[in-house]
Amino acid sequence: MTAPPQGVEVDQIEFPAGKIRFYRAGSSGPAIVLLHGGGPDNAMLAWRHAIGVLAPDHRVFAPDLPGQGGSMPWHGSANQRTFEEVLRWLLDAWRVPDAVLVGLSMGGSIAAGFALRNPQRVRGLVLVDSTGMQHKMPHHFLTYALLRIRFAGPLAAKLLRLNRSFARLALTRGFFAGAQAVPDLESIVDEVVAEAGARGSVFADWHADAVDRRAMRINHLPHLDRIQCPVMVIHGERDAIVPVSAARDAADAIPGSSLRVISGAGHWPNREKPNEFNALLREFVNAH
Repeated sequence: MTAPPQGVEVDQIEFPAGKIRFYRAGSSGPAIVLLHGGGPDNAMLAWRHAIGVLAPDHRVFAPDLPGQGGSMPWHGSANQRTFEEVLRWLLDAWRVPDAVLVGLSMGGSIAAGFALRNPQRVRGLVLVDSTGMQHKMPHHFLTYALLRIRFAGPLAAKLLRLNRSFARLALTRGFFAGAQAVPDLESIVDEVVAEAGARGSVFADWHADAVDRRAMRINHLPHLDRIQCPVMVIHGERDAIVPVSAARDAADAIPGSSLRVISGAGHWPNREKPNEFNALLREFVNAH
């Protein structure tokens, strides 16, 4: 585990299916919960540069989701419904009646699904390059096939762990736009390699559950008009995993939402352009 930034505490909660490690910062103010993505991601990898920015006037919580980061091992499936239930348990354990949810990629799907089922507990919603908001993924059948080949995820994780050049290339081509140097890229490579090695796969249970042969099984898009809390949709202009058109569709479907596209950024604008991303995040949470 890489050390968290100064002022960020690490704790864990034991549940019947396993432990949940989480990070927290800030002692007063409204609560914010940061939800990371799937694949080789975890709370500190996703939110290292955001927690300290939000902590001065908020209570910030960033859990490692089941089966990722320090929340391993996890017994049982870690799918969309499991994540939503774990989020509800965590809010209860933290004594947080409602919070602003910030979700990156898979975390955006979790945040949106939770908001749809528990609207009274969500004060605001920030969806960052979110999955689960489209009918199909780019290269949909290929993605479906890879998820069904059992050795594909472990093989990719092994390649990341054994070949640093491959890991760097996979990040710059898949998660970043590659238009400019990414701040602390080598540290990000270290964290991704460590996460992939610890988990033994680049895929999460959520992916296999979400992607069906012809279309997405998890697709919140038809239901987004039911979300009534304030929403900001943030998206990297050059996201190769979730096209920016999906963000526009989501923003159009949510009443009163705003869309902010970060130019020259890919799927992880939070790490590729942290200053620009954090400015948008603070703008939203300070207003709500």
